[in-house]
Amino acid sequence: MVGQLYNDLCAEIDILETRISDLEFEYWYWYKACFGARINRAIPLDVCLNRMKVICDQVEVYSTILEEKEKARKEIEKRMADIESIEGKVAYMRDVKGMTLAEIAADLNFSYSWIKKLSMRTSKGTRKELTG
Repeated sequence: MVGQLYNDLCAEIDILETRISDLEFEYWYWYKACFGARINRAIPLDVCLNRMKVICDQVEVYSTILEEKEKARKEIEKRMADIESIEGKVAYMRDVKGMTLAEIAADLNFSYSWIKKLSMRTSKGTRKELTG
């Protein structure tokens, strides 16, 4: 459960970063349309400037949301790293660090089959530990 929430949050962060990048590219397109070297502009200056303002406003909103999501991601990572139970460690190593079950088994000095069993039941126990 927690691993899926963490992965969803990371996907949302990636989407926001992509959208901000796209808006920045569009901003530069409009900037060139407004202030390019052409004497006869195909697009009126007020249209360019209005669109640039809208883009700036959107980037500001998305950047604020992105900052909050980054804070949430770091808090989840911190809480998952602080988990002391073996199930919690398995979930953290699997979901946050991206380790395979074989790597986790080797790192924690347990058998692969035991780590696999723990991995299958981590969503219930880990959620309780993270929430408190």
